[in-house]
Amino acid sequence: MKRVPTVFLFLIFCSSLSFGQFTERFEALNETNLKGYATPFATSFGLAMNSGGFYTADIPSFFGLSISLRGMYMLIPEDQKKFTPVLSGGYTTKEVSTIYGDKGGVFAGPNGYQVTPPGLDISAIPLAYPQVTVSFMGTEVLLRLLPKVKFSREHDVNLLGVGVRHNISQYIPLMPVDIAAQVLYNKLEISNLMESKNLAFNIHASKTFAIITPYVGLQYESSSMDIDYTYKPVPDDRTFDQRLKVSLDGDNSFRAVVGASLNLLFLVINADAGFSTQTVLSAGITLAF
Repeated sequence: MKRVPTVFLFLIFCSSLSFGQFTERFEALNETNLKGYATPFATSFGLAMNSGGFYTADIPSFFGLSISLRGMYMLIPEDQKKFTPVLSGGYTTKEVSTIYGDKGGVFAGPNGYQVTPPGLDISAIPLAYPQVTVSFMGTEVLLRLLPKVKFSREHDVNLLGVGVRHNISQYIPLMPVDIAAQVLYNKLEISNLMESKNLAFNIHASKTFAIITPYVGLQYESSSMDIDYTYKPVPDDRTFDQRLKVSLDGDNSFRAVVGASLNLLFLVINADAGFSTQTVLSAGITLAF
């Protein structure tokens, strides 16, 4: 049974190894350069947490219940794989890798060498999480919950996400499509490492044709991430170690969503694409009652 949380967290975070690699790389970066290096990751995380809130604008007028698994795949653009570090006087700077890029940088100057770490050399990052919704009289409440569990020897992880969605088209006579509005808030915390907070507002519309429901949406969102790490400006010399907490704002604000769902009795399968600073491919499997 101890393997179950590990397997589940693998779906959420890709792998525990990736987070170990993050902390090792962060150690070489001061606060300013960590922001340039890690902001694309904060953006990806915010986009993932703010995804998967709907697959139709039709909300049951009496009662509804759904249980689903939501998966996201963030595509990393090339311009988010590079940043220009800020170096001390006497050093010439150039573009180097962010957390998603390839090679790091080595800079020679009057005080010896300054180094920036390599990236993970990846072009996409997947995440997934469970979701439950309950609806009544045209209003739906969404819950994403992972109670605090041990993620590694040093870290616990917990996830809390809540949302409220309301059908607007019920107030408009003869409206040919369903229209709904939603607000989402998600918080994910990995103790002694990071905390991510994400907020989104959207309006979306759909129309069902037999068993197919196309849907579109427009969303405003924000995300922030606090990272705790140990900065080691001089390798292997703990005298200079500094424990830092750096706040990052994700580079995500507006997103357009286009998708469709397939309705098979109590089973719903959906997929969509969200277009923002990173493209988000989202899919879900839902038991809807």
